[in-house]
Amino acid sequence: MSPAELGIASRFLPSVDTLEETMRAGTQSLAEGRLGDALTQFNEALKLKPRYDAAWIARGQVLKMQGDLEGALKSLSEALVLKPENEEAWLAFAGILNRMRRFAEEVEAYDQVLRSNPRNIEALINKGAALHALRKFSEAETCYEAALVLRPEYAPAWNNLGASRLRRGKVDGALEAFEQAARLDPAFFDALVNEVFAWQRKAKHGHAVIAADRALKIREEPWLRYLKGLSHLALMESSLAIRCFERALELDPELTQARAALRKAKDLRRRADLDRGEYECFGTLEAGDPGCAECEIQARCQEVTR
Repeated sequence: MSPAELGIASRFLPSVDTLEETMRAGTQSLAEGRLGDALTQFNEALKLKPRYDAAWIARGQVLKMQGDLEGALKSLSEALVLKPENEEAWLAFAGILNRMRRFAEEVEAYDQVLRSNPRNIEALINKGAALHALRKFSEAETCYEAALVLRPEYAPAWNNLGASRLRRGKVDGALEAFEQAARLDPAFFDALVNEVFAWQRKAKHGHAVIAADRALKIREEPWLRYLKGLSHLALMESSLAIRCFERALELDPELTQARAALRKAKDLRRRADLDRGEYECFGTLEAGDPGCAECEIQARCQEVTR
C-alpha cells in the first residue's frame, strides 16, 4: 500500500474486530479486578469509537468501583445521550446516585426505566427503596406491591413491603409480609429480624423471642441478642434476659444499651424471675386458643402477657 493510501486508510474507523477485542480485554481485566487496566482498555475503545454507549457504561462501572462517583456519572450520562432508552445505563446511573445518597434523582432515574418498561422488577424494587429513604413510605409500598404482582415469589420484595408498612404503623400487614418473606426464604435473616421488631411493636414478646431465636440460628449479632433480651425482660424472664445481655456484651463490649439493660435485668431478678420452661407458647397465644384454658401455667402466662 502506498503512503497516500495509508493516509486515507487511517481516517476510517478501526475494524470491528479491533474494537471488540479491546472491549473483551477490558471486560476480562474488570472480571479479574485489574481496574486500572480495565479503565485503560475502555478508554482505548472510546478513542476508537467515541460514540459507543457500551464502552461508556463499562467505563462508568470501573470508575464507580474505583470510588470516582462523579466520573462514573459523567460516563453514564454520555451513554444516555447516545442511547436514552438504555435500561442498563439508567439502572447503573441510579445505583451511583444511591451511593451518593441523591435519592430524589435516583427515583427519577428509575422512572425513566419504568416509562419504557413498567415491568422492570429491579427498577420497581429499587425505586421503592429510594422512596423509603425519602420517607415516602406510602409510595414505596405501592412500588413493592407492583413488583409482587409481577413476581409474587420474590422474598426481598415482601420484606421491603413489610418495612414500609411497619413505618406506616400497619403492624399486622407488616407481619404478614415478613412472614411471607420468611416462608419463601427460611434463611432470610433480615425478614426474621424485622419480625422481631414487629412483634415487639405489638408487645407480643413471646413471638418476638421465637423470631429472634430463628434469626440467631442463621447469624449471631450482638444487637439481636440485645433485642431478644428486651423481650425476655418484658416477659419477666430475668435470668434469660441476663444471659442475652451478657452474650451481647461479650460480642460487643461497647454496646452501652445492653449494659444498662443488664443492670435492669439483675435488679428484676432480685424481685421476680419467670421461666417458660417447656411451654413454647408462653407469651405467644391469645386467650381462648386451643389448650390455653387447660394449661397449668395459665396464670403465670397471663401475668406477663395481659
